[in-house]
Amino acid sequence: MTPKPLASLRALHASTERYERPDFGREDFFDPPERVRGLLAQLVGGEAGQFSLTGAVSFGLSTLAWNLRLQAGELVGNKRTILGINGQFPSNVQAWRRLEQAGFKFRLVEGGRGVTERLLDVVDDDTALVAVAPLSWTDGLRIDVERIGFRAQQVGALFALDVTQSIGADGPLPEGLKCDVVVGAGYKWLLGPYGTGFLRLSSELQQKLEPLEPNWKNFKGADDFNRLGEYLPEFMNPAAGFDHGQGSAFVRMAGWEASLRELIEIGPHQIAKHCRGFGDKLAAELDHVRYTISDFTDGMQAAHLFRIAPKDASRFDEVSAALVSAGVTVSQRDGGWRISPHVYNDSADAERILLALE
Repeated sequence: MTPKPLASLRALHASTERYERPDFGREDFFDPPERVRGLLAQLVGGEAGQFSLTGAVSFGLSTLAWNLRLQAGELVGNKRTILGINGQFPSNVQAWRRLEQAGFKFRLVEGGRGVTERLLDVVDDDTALVAVAPLSWTDGLRIDVERIGFRAQQVGALFALDVTQSIGADGPLPEGLKCDVVVGAGYKWLLGPYGTGFLRLSSELQQKLEPLEPNWKNFKGADDFNRLGEYLPEFMNPAAGFDHGQGSAFVRMAGWEASLRELIEIGPHQIAKHCRGFGDKLAAELDHVRYTISDFTDGMQAAHLFRIAPKDASRFDEVSAALVSAGVTVSQRDGGWRISPHVYNDSADAERILLALE
């Protein structure tokens, strides 16, 4: 969870105050989602018409998982193996594990350095889907999404990416990367309220998949409240067809739109540059006799999400308490601390971490 930009907080407050007199009209239901689609396209890459609005990553992944149950032959032929990485976020595991009941095999390769090669080694002609994230949510270690995506394409497998921990602090996905499904939660690096997210589908999958939740406002004619009783069967547009129910969510949309605009103005590359400076200071001044820190030297480490851990595991609880006492908020992950700086953090914050680690 990230602090929200002031512009986002103002938008959230203003939208909340409207509930004193809830005169929401057509433009409130339909215009903000379309603007958000366009902003997401700038940050993630792709066309605005590919982006559906969800409340969580699990909604987007479940849309694909449900369709693999419904029409496996149409989507993946006789292929039945789904691949992921051990340690990836649970939403990107549970959706596929449940497909084992439908005859699929779900396999996780070991994470950590060398994971790209280990994953490439097991992608074969029976691979139906490769579902991974561009970087580890616990320590920011990257994978080579271009090589993995190309290999998936070679064997005719679907390729799905969860970009929750990358987009917003990293630039858009590489141009030319063939990715059938991209999902992301809005409340992390996209600085949105909790309960925001997106699903980006390839044009081909937009035509093939059935929506998980055919909500009333996703269909043509819904923007004319006098025509709701006509029950037109066509979607408003391909992306809207996969929106989750109550996707207009007036307060959340107002806050998220403001945050996305702020991110575009700052620029993800500037955020990454700032975070790299923060991490470099910690790496240079950390006591390496007592602590380890992620390796920033080989290009496979995210600047905005990295890990510090004590070499003596018995000190973990003691140092964790010292960090809390110093006013440092970090996440405890696997016997270490996940450090996630942003543009509001400066060298004084780095010094505070270093002092707590003494």
